[in-house]
Parts: sequence; structure tokens; C-alpha cells
Amino acid sequence: MSPAPRIVLASGSAIRAAILTGAGVPFEQKSPPVDEDAIKRAAMVAGLDLEETAMKLAEAKALGVAAEPDALVIGADQILEFEGRAYDKPRTMDEARARLFTLQGAAHTLINAVAVARRGEIVWRNLSRPQLTMRNMDPAEIDAYLAASGEPILASVGAYQVEKLGARLFDRIEGDYFAVLGLALFPLLGFLRAQGALEF
Repeated sequence: MSPAPRIVLASGSAIRAAILTGAGVPFEQKSPPVDEDAIKRAAMVAGLDLEETAMKLAEAKALGVAAEPDALVIGADQILEFEGRAYDKPRTMDEARARLFTLQGAAHTLINAVAVARRGEIVWRNLSRPQLTMRNMDPAEIDAYLAASGEPILASVGAYQVEKLGARLFDRIEGDYFAVLGLALFPLLGFLRAQGALEF
């Protein structure tokens, strides 16, 4: 019986690592040397839509990490889509405040792409599109949320963390909760089981 393939998370994301850890998945974590802005520019020139762009980023991350030949390398990316426009992570708290003012009272989509590489080739892909409806808020509520959450929210494209205080900002979420956090877990677990990487 051949040994189970090693699992590598090609991401520096603490929440993606926490998702795998919580599910009892054994893995090592490596940050991929990927120029995301260059990939996004190339995708725009090529006329790719947001789903294709998110997948290109996930694939680049999975392929960008050096691992032993039989390892399964997981890459993931997330793009926030609102009214046909893509949003990147806010760079400042002022930008985060503006982002929340823009999104409040409406629904937006998080495009979550996951790709797995093995022996230098992409062997599995998954795309999820959870929809989040943010409640109406007055400026004082938004300022209170920002003050309580602090700069860690700048790591999120939406300027919120639904696994923490950000849950208070929403009326409802439709779709895969783990995809909202950045890694669609259930389809990934199914793939890892099929590859013999997990016992159950």
C-alpha cells in the first residue's frame, strides 16, 4: 500500500490554515511567490471574466510552490464582485470604511477558486460563488465595527471577517460558508479522500 500523499497549502492565509486544521487535515503551509497584480493585469488584457481570473490566481499559487513530486498542493483565491466590478483588499482603514458604506444594504458575491496541483500540473479545480447580503447600517455602526475589529480586516476583500465580529454586519449568507472564509472545504475534502490523502 502506497503512503498517503502529503498536502501542502500554498497560502500564507491564517484563516485557510485554520479551516484545514479544524477539519483535521494534515498539511504544511508555504507562501507562493506569485505576483497577483501581474496575473490580474494579464487576465484583463486576455479578456478573462472574474471567475476565470480567480481560477488563474489559484492555479498560479498551486503551481508556484515547490513540493515533493507526489504532494497535493492547494492554491486558492477570492475575488469580491459587486455590481459587476471586482474589489481588491482595502489598503487602509479609510478604504475599508468606504468599502463597507458601498456594500451595506445590498448583496455581493465572493468568487472562491480552489486548484490542486500534483507533479507540476493542475489536477482538480473548484469554483464557488456564495452570496452575502449586508444589512443597512448607519455611519456610527460602521465606525464602531472598524474600531472594534482593527486592521486585521484589511486582510479581507470585503473589509469584514464573518467568523468574527463581521457576522454582525449581515442579514444572510447563501452558499458555502467555508468558501466565504476563503477555502471551499467540502468539495476539497472529497477530492483529498479520493486521492487517498485522508483516511475518512
